[in-house]
Amino acid sequence: MQNQSLKFEASESFAKDADAQDSLKHFRENFYIPKQSNGKDAIYLTGNSLGLQPKTTRAYIEQELKDWETFGVEGHTKAKNPWMPYHEFLTEQMARVVGAKPPETVVMNSLTVNLHLLMVSFYRPTATRYKIVIEAGAFPSDQYAVRSQIKFHGLSEPPASAGGQCGVKNPPADAGGSDC
Repeated sequence: MQNQSLKFEASESFAKDADAQDSLKHFRENFYIPKQSNGKDAIYLTGNSLGLQPKTTRAYIEQELKDWETFGVEGHTKAKNPWMPYHEFLTEQMARVVGAKPPETVVMNSLTVNLHLLMVSFYRPTATRYKIVIEAGAFPSDQYAVRSQIKFHGLSEPPASAGGQCGVKNPPADAGGSDC
C-alpha cells in the first residue's frame, strides 16, 4: 500500500480502502480464483501448499510436455528450459528469500525428501534431546518422513491416543523413561 502510516481498523470500509490503495492489486488478474456455488469468487487463504493457479501454468506445462515429446531424455540439456540445471533458475531469488548467498542456496527435491535429508543429516537423539515436533495434520508423506527417522534410530512412536505429540514413545535407553 502506498500509505504506510495507515492505521488498521477491523471494518469492511477499511478493508475496501486498503484494497483500493494496494499497489499490487493488479496481480490478482494473473490467477484463477475458484468460484463458490453461488458463482462468486471464493475467499482463498490457502497459499502454503497449493495456492491459486497462475493463468500461465497451462502454457508452461504444455511447453515441458512438448519438450519431453520432442527430445525425450535429451530434454535434460536441449529443452527450452533444460531440466538438468533447473535448480539454478531459482538460486538468486531463493537466496534473497532465505537470507543467504547464492552459492549457499539450492532449490531441490520435494519438502518430504528435504525433510528426510535434513533429519538423516542432523537428527541425533540423545538421552535428553530426542523429540521431533511436527504440526498436527501434517501431510501424510511428511508424517512418514518423521516416523521413518524415529524407527531408524530404534525409537517407537507414541500411541495414537497421545496424538503423536511427544515425537517418540520410548526415548533412548539412557533417557530414564518417557514423559509422554
